[in-house]
Amino acid sequence: MTSVSFFQAQLNWLTVQKSAARSRPFHENLQPEGQYAFRAFLRAQAERKDMRKGNRTEARIKLSTCELLEQMPLSALKIQDVCRAAEIAQGTFYLYFEDRQALLNAVLADFVNFVRQRMIERSRASSTYIESVRHTTMAYYRLFENNRGLMKCLLSYYEDFPKASAILSDLNTTWITLNVRSMQKRMRAEGRADAIPEAELFRRCYALGGMVDQYLAYIFLTADKNVTAISGRAEDVVNTLSHIWVSTLTV
Repeated sequence: MTSVSFFQAQLNWLTVQKSAARSRPFHENLQPEGQYAFRAFLRAQAERKDMRKGNRTEARIKLSTCELLEQMPLSALKIQDVCRAAEIAQGTFYLYFEDRQALLNAVLADFVNFVRQRMIERSRASSTYIESVRHTTMAYYRLFENNRGLMKCLLSYYEDFPKASAILSDLNTTWITLNVRSMQKRMRAEGRADAIPEAELFRRCYALGGMVDQYLAYIFLTADKNVTAISGRAEDVVNTLSHIWVSTLTV
């Protein structure tokens, strides 16, 4: 299964590559809701006066789609519902999207890039590896929390959206590989270059990413009562996931 959690795999690499001196504040030019809710990002686009009307209309269609996916399952989403929510005629819809599938692919592709940017911003705001892990894990937690409908589409219906899935798969492979190379560099610097075989590093990264996705899916997508009963606050969940991530990749 293609996993959104490639963003977890970038943590160590980004910390090595980005110095604190070059980082910019995560909250810069972002409203509180817009930090993690893709809907807020689209709403801001739809309301921009310096944007062409056609671009604002497209943003409004995507916004309506996201809002509806928070209220109903993907199978129930219909073009007429999107048009009604966006306050446009169905004829107008087809000026922008060939069909429902094209709309969803575009929305999910944009969302993947939104998630990527949020994660990079949080990593750049961190000065140490452990801090980066915790901050980025918290950002991922908030992205799940604020975009449940879109996350469910990516995790549960990824085969239905080839364009978005292809973007996700490429980024996943890139970040996993970079993370493994970073860990190998760290081990060489510590004089234990062969301590962990390369294949094992890859397995650990993929397994950790899947673990984070599954745990957050239990909380936000399926509302598993056993998991939610013991999860506690966001800080508690993030502390647990960060501890496992750091412990597994620094042994």
